[in-house]
Amino acid sequence: MPAPHTHKGAIATEHTQVTNVFAIRVRNASYRSSKIDGVLELANGRDSFHILGNKLCAKARLAWFDMEFAKGFRSINLSDAQLQILPNYTGEVISKFG
Repeated sequence: MPAPHTHKGAIATEHTQVTNVFAIRVRNASYRSSKIDGVLELANGRDSFHILGNKLCAKARLAWFDMEFAKGFRSINLSDAQLQILPNYTGEVISKFG
């Protein structure tokens, strides 16, 4: 079954333990109409932040309904989010949404 393009009710379904990664703690971030609250590992460290259209985004390592992107990341919308940068983070991150 293909992953839905949007899904407002999507939630974190899997977490992964990481060591010494560049991560962000977000509140009210979003991906494909679903709200994200938690810690995400960034795909390219500090270089993960970018502008997409008129929105601030970050490239995060995150699967969407069991589907991984070939590039290894999803662009998470941070425009309305509260954000805390966590360099050298060790702990649990959200790894799958669905």
